[in-house]
Amino acid sequence: MSLALEYVSRCYASSARSHPEPSDLLSEISYNSSKDTLIHLGDITAKGTHAGSLSVLSFMSAHNVSGVRGNHDQKVIEWRAWMHWVEGAEAGAGSRWLSDLEEKWEAENSSGNLEDDEDTEEWVKKQKQRGTKNHKKWWSKIPKGWQLFSDHYRVARAMSKADYDYLVSLPLVVHLPSEHSFLAHAGLLPYDPTLSMTSKRQPLARLPRLLPSTRQHSVPVLRNAQELAILNDIKQNNDPWVVLNMRNLRKDNTVSRKTDKGKPWTDVWNGVISRCVGFDSATAQGKATTLPCHPSTVVYGHAASRGLDVNRWSIGLDTGCVYGRRLTALILETAHEHRRAIPPRIRVVRDDIDDDLNDDDDGDDAEPTPDSIPFGDNGHGRLTSVKCHKHREQKQHSAD
Repeated sequence: MSLALEYVSRCYASSARSHPEPSDLLSEISYNSSKDTLIHLGDITAKGTHAGSLSVLSFMSAHNVSGVRGNHDQKVIEWRAWMHWVEGAEAGAGSRWLSDLEEKWEAENSSGNLEDDEDTEEWVKKQKQRGTKNHKKWWSKIPKGWQLFSDHYRVARAMSKADYDYLVSLPLVVHLPSEHSFLAHAGLLPYDPTLSMTSKRQPLARLPRLLPSTRQHSVPVLRNAQELAILNDIKQNNDPWVVLNMRNLRKDNTVSRKTDKGKPWTDVWNGVISRCVGFDSATAQGKATTLPCHPSTVVYGHAASRGLDVNRWSIGLDTGCVYGRRLTALILETAHEHRRAIPPRIRVVRDDIDDDLNDDDDGDDAEPTPDSIPFGDNGHGRLTSVKCHKHREQKQHSAD
């Protein structure tokens, strides 16, 4: 599921991970909702305090902010759908079972006996063991690997119908044709790694296939067709799990959400896109070093351990706000100036961050944010960030 957007005046892309700081960032960049387009990069739920998740979700929903779905948002959606199913099952029997269990959990949680996810998991385990034969039937309806009363579950239960409808409406990818760029939570691949790079099934290894009536159209038409082919013809980019979770590409050409094996997908993307030489160079087709394509850029979030990760054709904006570091926005003006000469790659690596776990570092060390970065063919973007505040009462998240 993808969405194409064009700009009104200015476009802001930001990785807003369930913290109240989005309002601080919007003030910092003088955001004007009547003129500017704001796009978030997902994980606006279940990455922060419970109240913070609901607050950010409510803001995004109330203002109908454009954005993409994150892997944590997806889990919240799945839990809410599961609740709807259970509560409508067997003439309300499922609803009574779940309501009774929630009342018990609320009482236990209010007593202060459930301090973290491990306590909740142990409590749930005991309740499952104590359940009657009829109750065990309902317990078996919980999908394997799902944790009852997790952050995702509680947000799913507490959010309004309008907030739920908003989350469901979020696409997996936003395509910006005018900027020749994509916005995705985790990322995209420039080719199918299970095939040869020169295969005619690779979108960037051949000229776009158009209907006879459109073959004489201009480069912009061909370019848009090729960008759509990246989304539609590469099977990995059609897999929601990949678009929501990918961090690395393993040596066996499979996608991984872990960072300890293989190489970052951004290295793959930039390596391939840098070989694009345009459509006019017919000799590019079939050659190993060049490709008959035009470059495109991916802007993404998801990888806090990599910090601000600026490459020529990919930009990672997750600067660890949920860990008390910074919240970063990329600002694109409609009228691009010629890009300034700056270092081609900026990466602030955070080895102390697990992308799915909170750490104990207060994050007092500020990450350097360049004023201007190259964006697109000959434009530039501006990066702005604000300091975030780590919430001490936040529970430890389980790895997922």
